[in-house]
Amino acid sequence: MNNCTFIGRLVSDPELIEVNDTNVVRFTLAINEYRRQKDGTKTRKTDYFDFEAWDSGATTISKYCFKGDEIAVSTTARQNRWEDKEGNKKSQVRFRVNNFKLFGKRPSSNSENNNESSERTEETAEAPF
Repeated sequence: MNNCTFIGRLVSDPELIEVNDTNVVRFTLAINEYRRQKDGTKTRKTDYFDFEAWDSGATTISKYCFKGDEIAVSTTARQNRWEDKEGNKKSQVRFRVNNFKLFGKRPSSNSENNNESSERTEETAEAPF
């Protein structure tokens, strides 16, 4: 079974492209892992993973998701393998989104961003997910 679920924050705005007349959105999530050390202190480790969504999911994510937003994604892992110009074997794992849920907007630090954030929140309330 090839199912992975992640919750993280978008590192940047998703990039919408078209591949063979199909919408594809690519984005990276920052995913935090918290651990408690033996002395009781809590540490955080952040990993960055690449994702892609196709068709209507791509369109929806590109329209309603922005840098800093928290999103949950249910995915399948895909591995791409190739050789570069020098003949070195390369490999990349990218996660293909099957389902997603937008949790919330990242809090803004100034009032101008707060106005933008509340406008986007209203749009999200009407989102079809």
